[in-house]
Amino acid sequence: MAKNPTGSGNDRLPHPFSELLAAAAAPVPPQAEFLIHSVKVVCGRQTGTDCCCTAGARPGLYATEVNIQNITARPAVVAKFFVPLINAGAVVGREPKFADPAKVSQNTGEIITLPPLAATMDDCCRITELLLGGPPSGEPGLTIGYLTIGSFSDLAVSAVYTANPLSGDGISIDVEYILPRRLGRGPGQG
Repeated sequence: MAKNPTGSGNDRLPHPFSELLAAAAAPVPPQAEFLIHSVKVVCGRQTGTDCCCTAGARPGLYATEVNIQNITARPAVVAKFFVPLINAGAVVGREPKFADPAKVSQNTGEIITLPPLAATMDDCCRITELLLGGPPSGEPGLTIGYLTIGSFSDLAVSAVYTANPLSGDGISIDVEYILPRRLGRGPGQG
């Protein structure tokens, strides 16, 4: 990935999107708005502990599926990266620490191109694969973070959350539609 993008600070997207797009040689329309969707992701098993502080979630099994659809008549270049706060049970973003997307995106970032009206999904298996560099074996520990999705194109993004207790009794499912936010290109622009 590019370490030192060139040009004035006002014509570039904020890092890490600029590095992801530069690495993919993706075209950046000069006047287009960059839209981002920030999706909370909760995956894996949280077991009970004898400690007073259970990190992130109560004991249970959690899964998140994020759906992305290009709702335009043109191909959409989509940049994505995952920022973990809890990674396979290890808390990496609890105050005063934080997860830095500039460092994390080098490992968990990717660029895809969606054809017109095409859709794709990222789920817990894909997130774990990005974090670990390969497919998971066995049931991973709890992972919580944000999947950040950016594009110059209009996208429809939704998240499907499921959870059930470790006993297996009952299940919860929820669908959230994630609205985009404009991301400015420089100071005072969003």
